[in-house]
Amino acid sequence: MAKGIGDDMRQIGVVTKYEILKHLRSKRMLIFIAIAVILFALMTALVIILDGKLPDDPTEFMKQYLAIVIIMIIIGTSLICAPAIASEFEERTALLMFPRPMKKTSFFIGKVLACYIVCGAVIVLYYLICIVLSFICTGGLDLNTFGSLGMALLFMMGAGGFGLLMSSMFKKGSTSIIVTILVLLLVFYSMIDGLLIMFEVEPFFSLTYAGLDILNFVAGDPTGIQIIETPMGPVEMMFYYPSHALAVSVMATWAIVTTALAALLFRRREF
Repeated sequence: MAKGIGDDMRQIGVVTKYEILKHLRSKRMLIFIAIAVILFALMTALVIILDGKLPDDPTEFMKQYLAIVIIMIIIGTSLICAPAIASEFEERTALLMFPRPMKKTSFFIGKVLACYIVCGAVIVLYYLICIVLSFICTGGLDLNTFGSLGMALLFMMGAGGFGLLMSSMFKKGSTSIIVTILVLLLVFYSMIDGLLIMFEVEPFFSLTYAGLDILNFVAGDPTGIQIIETPMGPVEMMFYYPSHALAVSVMATWAIVTTALAALLFRRREF
């Protein structure tokens, strides 16, 4: 039994290592990094144009840059996680591996770990850059930033799990990427969350709603009735934001359920 577990761990380590190297050399990884840089640059330029300078308060400084993290993670996990399984069916690469003594479970776990390590590294690097700039520009740091980083990594696992699920369902990586982005960014983030909140219904089940806690960890919890200025005059609207406990439970549930379903579909599919 111990020998079997040891061999499984060795296979997982080998797959993870080579998958990480493959990601680092891929165009999708470069696109992910480029998108993160572009979003960062656009946010910096927008703040300077509107306010004339970057905020000198640590909390306000971090709020500016954490506002784009959800979008960055959705795009990044779509590029890295969504094609991870589908590419094996599309390129038939697994046919070269499974005739050898390689378990499907070990292969899947290795690919998942590689996706999360690569995506997590980009997110951590983004936060580190923001932290360094916060010290340079404001002389300090809002310590809630580290809690926000934890939420961002958990959200990445939820979004990545959904991307892996789509990857296990489709045979083309490009299809998996498009569907993942459309569902998470357009259907949930832009439509379902907004519409339910508009009708004063909390979208407690939504991954992207739970992801709002990435910013709220620093910005605070603004739940309640707010006055919105419109061309027709001021309008009262109820805004909902997830508590830390709800956010953690929803993101963890999405991560566990979607990854488990992805593994089940992957084990049953034939190459």
